[in-house]
Amino acid sequence: MKNIYRWDNLTRPEIEKLRDENAIIIIPTGSTEQHGPHLPVGADALISTGYAERVAKILSEQYGKRAVVAPTVSVGNSIHHMSFAGTITLRPETYMQWLLEYCQCLAHHGFRKIVMINGHGGNNFPTETAIININEALGFPVYFCPSSSLGSEKEMDEILETQRRGVHACEMETSVMLAMYPELVDPIYKEIKGGNITKDNYPGPSKPYTFQRMEERTDNGSVGNAYAATPEKGEKIVATFSRKLAALISELWD
Repeated sequence: MKNIYRWDNLTRPEIEKLRDENAIIIIPTGSTEQHGPHLPVGADALISTGYAERVAKILSEQYGKRAVVAPTVSVGNSIHHMSFAGTITLRPETYMQWLLEYCQCLAHHGFRKIVMINGHGGNNFPTETAIININEALGFPVYFCPSSSLGSEKEMDEILETQRRGVHACEMETSVMLAMYPELVDPIYKEIKGGNITKDNYPGPSKPYTFQRMEERTDNGSVGNAYAATPEKGEKIVATFSRKLAALISELWD
């Protein structure tokens, strides 16, 4: 069935109409990388796409602002996962150039409202840096919603039982996948935990940052407690943060 909120489902005349309506273009950014023994390697791209489609629908139906989801950036900066099979990565500088040329294409066709929704933490720093060159090149602001905008630690803490926030292939991410794409989650998730993550033991942002490979944090590719995931938690997370993202994006072009 045709999805009117997806760029890749539309014809050229339909995209031209979106341009004439000054539509908001949402670019989902994700990754192709291992997600433990239980989630597909495309989890980040799938999740960011799922959020983007929900946000586009809310923007159009509740805020009266036409929005469409551009093709997903499904390979990002995943160098830290390369010791695990299934991972495909770009160098940060390659990824940044990719984003620049992507946005230049959209601008060439007359679109001036562009925002990225990210589903992969490894993309945060290079995307924020890329935005400098993108905005300078295009002459108008392109916006970025990092993965942290999908929910504050307080909001996550109220939903999750064993973690204060999302990490990787964890209680949060597995719950969201169970809500969005349950057929892609291996039932073995009920046995998975990793990285010694608890409510009281999380490597928070107060520590100085350094680059760290995933095998230094976990031996099974998961950081967090997938065993505690439920589709009900996922539905609550998805509904709550889709509304939040839609509100944030709507305010950009009031």
